[in-house]
Amino acid sequence: MTLKEWSEQDLLAWTPATTEAVEPEFPENAAEGHLAYSEPRYIFFYTPLCGTCKVGERMLEVVQALNPRTAMGRCNINFSPLLARNWQIESVPCLVRWQQGVIDKKYRFDGVQELHRWMNVTTNG
Repeated sequence: MTLKEWSEQDLLAWTPATTEAVEPEFPENAAEGHLAYSEPRYIFFYTPLCGTCKVGERMLEVVQALNPRTAMGRCNINFSPLLARNWQIESVPCLVRWQQGVIDKKYRFDGVQELHRWMNVTTNG
């Protein structure tokens, strides 16, 4: 299972001013049409030549298999300079939790269990 690729344009559309009618749809929730606006989305920022990014992406693929309904994708930061500046992405790999315009970032990936726990804590409490 691979992470869906999101462009800078896709992610910039997720501003607090967006309405549910123009939110991107996710295949995981095709029956519902789209995610509820309050559900978090996770964006993995990477660069293609980053070895640590490749390891982090593999970890996230495992987490995605454990939580298939979680909206998760990736974005090549080389093609997203405006987004990197606006969201203050300091380095890669970087996992961003986006929920209603509020951003939380994680740069250190200790393991699959730790990532799964972080995502469940932020999703469920």
